[in-house]
Amino acid sequence: MAFHRIFVIDFAGLGLGEAPDANRFQSVGADTLGHVAVSWPDKLNLPTLQQLGLGNIRVDHPVPGVPPVDHPAGFFGRLHVQAEGNRRATGLREMWDFTGRERTESVFDTLPTAGYDVSLAGPFLSYLQTQDLAQRYQLGSNQDAFRILYDRLYQSASGLTYVVLPDFRFAGSQQDPHAFGESLESADRYLTQVKHDMGANDLLIVTATHADDPTMAVTPTREYLPLLAYSPSRPSAHALGIRRTLADVGATVLENFGLAAYAAGHSFLNEITQ
Repeated sequence: MAFHRIFVIDFAGLGLGEAPDANRFQSVGADTLGHVAVSWPDKLNLPTLQQLGLGNIRVDHPVPGVPPVDHPAGFFGRLHVQAEGNRRATGLREMWDFTGRERTESVFDTLPTAGYDVSLAGPFLSYLQTQDLAQRYQLGSNQDAFRILYDRLYQSASGLTYVVLPDFRFAGSQQDPHAFGESLESADRYLTQVKHDMGANDLLIVTATHADDPTMAVTPTREYLPLLAYSPSRPSAHALGIRRTLADVGATVLENFGLAAYAAGHSFLNEITQ
């Protein structure tokens, strides 16, 4: 086991620009982060996300206010949704579901069966509510989400904590770039404390399961999604490239806990531990 605990924060709604198949989902020109940044009155202030490598993901198309840094603290890359659909739950299922020997299974079931704790926190999503073997927490704001995350940081049990931040989805669906930017800056401040409180054998993954560009009428939008990975025990970091499926996140979690045989996707655990 490379990491004792893994914390996954889902910035649900945060896209990084149109995906190659954007035309199939009326999403040509979509760019959630870029459009929020250019509509911000001054410039986005996201020091923690920037230090983790958010700006380094888009060196070819820099985000105003979030330029790349010379020595990012985190591993950084982009995720592409592989599934044919583009509903909000599509990416969520792709990230955490896999085909088992007899049926479709969930990472959220596999880990508890193997003896690891799993905590899930998010808004009213039916998929999360059906994960009976996990501890589940309903929440309605990013503030509530980080409160639960802080609580889990102070627990010693080995396992997975997955937290969905709901405010971005609301801002995107209401076509409110300013509210989206405010939520980003607030989440960045909360993330500073998370990073500070992590243990040496913890892994943080910041990602998103769908995009919601607030400047477009279609929702969700089909975009690349962020992938940032950080651990205090990994002082040097590098690019993780473009991942072909969100299932790579679930595969990485399973491999970390010795369950790689069950995974869909391709784990990037070796890329962050070598």
